[in-house]
Amino acid sequence: SDKTMPMIDPHECNEWIDDRLSNNDLFQQRGHWSTLYIETPLVSFHVEYRRSDWFNSVCDFQSLDAWMTKVSDKLHKSEWNGILGETRHKVYDSKTGEQIKADRSQL
Repeated sequence: SDKTMPMIDPHECNEWIDDRLSNNDLFQQRGHWSTLYIETPLVSFHVEYRRSDWFNSVCDFQSLDAWMTKVSDKLHKSEWNGILGETRHKVYDSKTGEQIKADRSQL
């Protein structure tokens, strides 16, 4: 099915990727988001990166968001530690019953 095919043709993008490596400028875009998909046999990640306009940075900033999109059965059955372990399952406030989505101190 089309859902299992790559979103980009690696051969078509090789020249662009090689240029980014040679110029060391993968993250030097003009304030737009860069999206990276990382797939391994155990886990897949979706990563979003954005920085201020490299060439005209009035307000210099960087933003990085990442999340798991797929986890193998083997990895899912293992023990998770750190922030991943804390957020593996939904956590609810015992007083309000609301899902905790921010304020890590409540976990």
